[in-house]
Amino acid sequence: MITVHLLRHGQTAWNVERRFLGLTDIALDAVGTEQVHRLAKVFPSTEAVYSSPLLRAWTTALGVAGTAPLAADSGLVEMHMGVLEGLGADEALQRYSALFQSFRADPSTVVIPEGETLSQAADRMTAAWTRIVVPSAPQNVAIVSHQMALSALLCRLTGAPLSTYRAFTQRNTAWTTVTVDPTRPLDPAGIHVITRDHAPHLVDMG
Repeated sequence: MITVHLLRHGQTAWNVERRFLGLTDIALDAVGTEQVHRLAKVFPSTEAVYSSPLLRAWTTALGVAGTAPLAADSGLVEMHMGVLEGLGADEALQRYSALFQSFRADPSTVVIPEGETLSQAADRMTAAWTRIVVPSAPQNVAIVSHQMALSALLCRLTGAPLSTYRAFTQRNTAWTTVTVDPTRPLDPAGIHVITRDHAPHLVDMG
């Protein structure tokens, strides 16, 4: 069995401001930097780390990789937010209320203008997963990515419908650990969730 730790990046200013953050390449804020500093002390040792190339994820990956090889995979970037990118939650809801109503009904097929569907994000993440989790790969790895992307992937891995993506929400620098039978890396029967939204280092950070 391969053990995979699915790690969300550290906090950014846009996370705090509740702005839609997809492909905008912004850095961690001061809290995010401290989160990663603490994370490095408790995150499991791995044989390899694979990361979204976006700065907030890459910086987080650098913090946990230690001496393990670190590689970027563009398939691990966040869901493309299109016209929502950079908007605060309230403003986005006012401008695109019909879009959000449709998304709540079926997020898998709703296209964000100039962006992508949750299903497309899941396809991209799943393709990256199958590049990483193969029998010849290291047996203990970390994947560093983003909230929507990781939620979509976990839906696919567990066989849950994409409409339940919120069940896989992770805090910044929290991780979900799964074990995988490498001979069937996309079969929910061969995938077991061990921990979810695990973040012991955040206990006293408020």
